[in-house]
Amino acid sequence: MSQAQDEKKTKSLFIDTMKFMSGAISSLKLYPATHPSVTKTLDELYSSLGNLIGEKNRIVIAVTRNIPVLDGIPIYESNSHLQAFTKLIQEKGIELIIIKSSLKKKELAPFIELINKKQDETETDDLNFQLEKEDVKSILIKDINFNESTKKTYFSAIETIEKTLDDVRMGNNINVYENKRSVKGLVNSILIDKTVLLSLSMIKNFNNYLYSHSVNVCILATALAEEIGFSDEEINNIGLGALLHDIGKLKTPKEVLLKPGKLNDNEWKTMKMHPSSGFELIKDLKGVDKLIGRMVYEHHMRPNVKGYPQPRGNVKPILESQVIAIADTYDACTTLRPYQNPLSPAEAVARMKKMTKDTGDFNTKYMEVFIKMMGIYPIGTTVRLDTNELALVSRYTKQNDAPIVKIFMNRNGKLIDKPNEFDLNDKNLDSGKYLRSIIAEVDILVRNLDPNVIHTK
Repeated sequence: MSQAQDEKKTKSLFIDTMKFMSGAISSLKLYPATHPSVTKTLDELYSSLGNLIGEKNRIVIAVTRNIPVLDGIPIYESNSHLQAFTKLIQEKGIELIIIKSSLKKKELAPFIELINKKQDETETDDLNFQLEKEDVKSILIKDINFNESTKKTYFSAIETIEKTLDDVRMGNNINVYENKRSVKGLVNSILIDKTVLLSLSMIKNFNNYLYSHSVNVCILATALAEEIGFSDEEINNIGLGALLHDIGKLKTPKEVLLKPGKLNDNEWKTMKMHPSSGFELIKDLKGVDKLIGRMVYEHHMRPNVKGYPQPRGNVKPILESQVIAIADTYDACTTLRPYQNPLSPAEAVARMKKMTKDTGDFNTKYMEVFIKMMGIYPIGTTVRLDTNELALVSRYTKQNDAPIVKIFMNRNGKLIDKPNEFDLNDKNLDSGKYLRSIIAEVDILVRNLDPNVIHTK
């Protein structure tokens, strides 16, 4: 089947699905979910969604300029069911809906009842929280409150790993459920729109490095895993392995961990024990997949069979560990430590690219995906525009090469309380020239600005 034929079939399936969706929405306004007419419509909708998802992990339904979009394909057909659904989700402030292949029929009624509710009838603005409360795990929503709820998810994950590491220090049991819950929240946000968390991953806490580093590596690793095409279950496992990857450092003496200079041979030998120590801490935890322990053990091992611990029989680290290795190295390179000044995001990517090419330190395919994901100016990079404004690279869109930025300092050097978002792909309609362009990367520390304040604006 040609691409054009495939798209035509997909559009037809989508229109059929919206017909059943419209019927379910109408039925649930009149009858309870157990009513025969509702169950019949939900059966039809569930079957149609199954056909639409097919062999994919998930589908993404969005609305752009009043046009419904399925997996990036605009659906221009004039159809009353499409128009009704588009209008409904726009009224709810919904930008996109993700439906996973793991969808269960029982999840449809709570989802439709939620989007049927009026604004004053919902107990919270966080629609994903309400879905989770109804045990709907296979449908995710991006709405106008997504950015704020994602920030809460990020800082909640920091608190979770802080509590986990404190429990380890005190000899208490690790709360596996809370760590899995944090990872799931981060992964869901990544699946909806990874750019928000990728920007937040540039937050660095010098005093509590282990906490922020653990969460940032989790974000970077799960975002990369999603881009590569790992399944949702694999992404969640990678997230948990990344969150706990440095747990063994709790067994490393502080004088070694925080030494403001080069480690001697004995100190370096001690430092290299932390993957093994981490493995010992989590290998017997109930509810933790055995692969998680292996990720913790292998995150400093390399595909070229270098790194540490030294593998037996030249065995390469598993693919999940290779994903975490890229995320771990990138975050470490871009963080101020007692023994190093941070590299800029672009410098870090360039160094890792060279390490991949020259010595095979990283998985070549995964590194290529990582570079493409992060962009020419990686998300979180501070740049100067040709207008003399300073901006933070916020996100990229698949359709364009230039990023969308947040302008946080005006041309006169004054900080802007509420940064303005600007698409660097926008052009002057008359001249065809770009309205703003990047002229240079900026070291934010040199300007005595707190990067964490900028990244959370």
